[in-house]
Amino acid sequence: MANLDAAFGLRPYKMLGEGANTNGVSTYSIQTTATAGTTSVLFEGMPVIPLANGLINLCGNANGGTVPLLGAFIGCNYTDLNGTPVWSPRWPGTAAVFAGTEATAMVASHPDQLFLINCNAAISDIDVHRNANFATCITGNATTGQSLGELDVATLNSTAALNLRIVGFSEEPSSDDAVVAGRLAIVKLNNHFYNALAGI
Repeated sequence: MANLDAAFGLRPYKMLGEGANTNGVSTYSIQTTATAGTTSVLFEGMPVIPLANGLINLCGNANGGTVPLLGAFIGCNYTDLNGTPVWSPRWPGTAAVFAGTEATAMVASHPDQLFLINCNAAISDIDVHRNANFATCITGNATTGQSLGELDVATLNSTAALNLRIVGFSEEPSSDDAVVAGRLAIVKLNNHFYNALAGI
């Protein structure tokens, strides 16, 4: 069966190892009463970084950047401009959020979290244990609220500084063809904030 080649960013899959699959989702501030949130739009499945002011934001550039990653954005609670509480898979940017209100984001942030990610080109079983960067991880679909991030096969390398380490591949019939784009890789974040020795 041909692969279903559809980008969705990082999708929580399971934890590394054989423990319970808790999917390590935690709550973080994206805006406080004193500090406005990011003006950038965040999409479900987008890799995010921690900020020195205690909030979160999207990563530095389309390949994931070099700042340690906190995890994958799952969705958020905020108050819209009409004063209505909203749950959304997409953070619309602070201009669309009621000023001076608290907003929280759910982030799959456990350092042992494994994710599924769509590969943007053909990729082989021999690439397990190799590293790669993202492609297009700072954009998303405004209609669905999902990230358009993918694994950039052209960046495959042994370099540990790359953001993603391939642990394996999904065996779903719609994503197991190694000779075309759209195979689903199981990955772990190499450059995770909770494993980093340096601060923000």
